[in-house]
Amino acid sequence: MSLAVLLAHGSPDPRSALAVRAAAAAVEVLLGGARVEVAFLDHDRPTLADVVGDAPEGHEVTVLPLLLSRAFHARVDVPAAVAGLARPVRLLEPLGHPAPLLDALLRPLAGPVIVVAAGTKVDDERAAFQAAVADASDRTGIAAHAAFATGPGPALAESLTPGAQVVPWLLAPGRLLDLVHTTAAPHQ
Repeated sequence: MSLAVLLAHGSPDPRSALAVRAAAAAVEVLLGGARVEVAFLDHDRPTLADVVGDAPEGHEVTVLPLLLSRAFHARVDVPAAVAGLARPVRLLEPLGHPAPLLDALLRPLAGPVIVVAAGTKVDDERAAFQAAVADASDRTGIAAHAAFATGPGPALAESLTPGAQVVPWLLAPGRLLDLVHTTAAPHQ
């Protein structure tokens, strides 16, 4: 028997947890009824320790970090949460920047497109996201570039151009998505 855990960052905005729980329910259906639970690093419950501690003995536990970057939370918070568990788990890589998903987001659009990530102070992760968006632009032929809602640039507000379509690269509604919409609205 196995248990899959979708590990999200968490948010003070309750819409975020609802979206993560809906995603877990959808994954459960895709997996044919396999048990899928959610856990949060911050702001919400249950924690990863709660979910893993409640898992029946003999269940293999696999944890998928629902993170679209390999920045601070993936490098620090996730390993710390896993290290504090009372039993071993199989830890998968964060979602990252999957090329098929970026391509699917761009294909139905006409350029220019600004793909907006949350933001990070981790230089190599900002560069990785910018490269992933540039590669998706090359593959699809849709003019696109990356921007960030917070942190070091390129910032969304500075990247907006007339006619540009803004595509959030965020997993759930919440304060960051609201910020993206508020920043982009005057230019749409």
